[in-house]
Amino acid sequence: MKRTVEVNDFCKRQTEDSQFTHFYGTWDELSLLATEILMDCKCHPECFECEVLSRGYRDGVSILHVPKNFVHAFFTYTDYPMFEGMKLSAVYERVPGREHEPPKVQIRIEEEKKECKYVDLILYSHEVLEEDGDASTNATWEIVSINGRLNKETPPMDPMTIVRNWKHLPGGTEMKGATPEEVLEMLCKSIMWKNGVRE
Repeated sequence: MKRTVEVNDFCKRQTEDSQFTHFYGTWDELSLLATEILMDCKCHPECFECEVLSRGYRDGVSILHVPKNFVHAFFTYTDYPMFEGMKLSAVYERVPGREHEPPKVQIRIEEEKKECKYVDLILYSHEVLEEDGDASTNATWEIVSINGRLNKETPPMDPMTIVRNWKHLPGGTEMKGATPEEVLEMLCKSIMWKNGVRE
């Protein structure tokens, strides 16, 4: 099978021993899975006419929703239920994949990850990645993030990710076509979500 989707190097920080969602398989297997999902739905990452694909925050960014029969291969801490006596730790260090940024305090969950119930693969087109020289392969699309979760509701983009993209900071992809008002609304929703406020 010719793969139209590959895994970007940035995504490869999402390993089993990281705090990020990870795929229980090889990167080649993940590339093949994403390509197979696209071929099965007979769509491409810019059609948005099926349940498998959604539009990202700009042209050239798409969200591939992994079908339920494959999500068992992904594990996460996202939406992890808090409980009394839960093991946590704190560390002051740079975030993996963001080593160019200052270190910060990070709270880590020291329990076992849970099997995902919902998984989205964030796809960037080769053209978008090449705007900042971030392409890792020559594939048409690359997976830059594995977003797994336990609850159905999809969390908004992280506030700092919005800022990186809007200000076009290192590691951020320019938010072409977005207005200041749209970005402010995205930022408000993201900060509210992080603080447990739902509209």
